Amino acid sequence: GVGSGGQGAPATLHKINKGVYNPRTSKIEGAGQVDYEGSGLRINYTTFEYRDTTIEKNDYKLYLCPVLIDGTTDCPAPTIGDTITFDNDLYKVINLEAWNASGLACGWKCQMRKA
Repeated sequence: GVGSGGQGAPATLHKINKGVYNPRTSKIEGAGQVDYEGSGLRINYTTFEYRDTTIEKNDYKLYLCPVLIDGTTDCPAPTIGDTITFDNDLYKVINLEAWNASGLACGWKCQMRKA
């Protein structure tokens, strides 16, 4: 369903922060997972799109909003390998592209696969 304000359904983008090596401590600092509460719209691929050999039968498209659910903070750009929780299921980002309409950045179109 569509959330309040027409933002789509809740979608949490999970990004892994690799951290930075600190030569003084000989440790990696700042590593861990950062979660971003956003929203999106999940759509099934069409039969025609499944002819593309990179799309598997249980893959989905997710149009991810460029603004987080708070309505004021920009959503960071997803990258291949990030994970997204949508409708209580965890998906891995397999492929993605910027989603633009008439030159206006509308977010990202992500190819997702259950993780």
